[in-house]
Amino acid sequence: MKKYLFALLCCIGVAVTLAWSQGMDEGSQLGTVVTFERAAANAQHMENEDNYNMQMRLGNVLYKCRASGSASTFVDWSPGKQFPARLSGNILQVKGPNGQIVDWNIVGKKVGK
Repeated sequence: MKKYLFALLCCIGVAVTLAWSQGMDEGSQLGTVVTFERAAANAQHMENEDNYNMQMRLGNVLYKCRASGSASTFVDWSPGKQFPARLSGNILQVKGPNGQIVDWNIVGKKVGK
């Protein structure tokens, strides 16, 4: 009986360790999407058709960002959702729900009180 309990505890420990290590990359922090919307299309520049605007809160800083990509990349993005994010200069790298990393161009930021 003790062997089975010990084996069960080892399995649970391995599962918890794997889940924790896959959750967030080193240097990342959990960010919350405040607003998310598709940018208005520009009739003169149709190649910029799939642009998105987002505001994400990391700690007490609110970042206003823009990115482009296919609609399938942003299917599960909505206000209130949390994703691992990392700052890299003027780029906010966010790991989406499908595991893909999206580079958001930071166009403004506001520090909270």
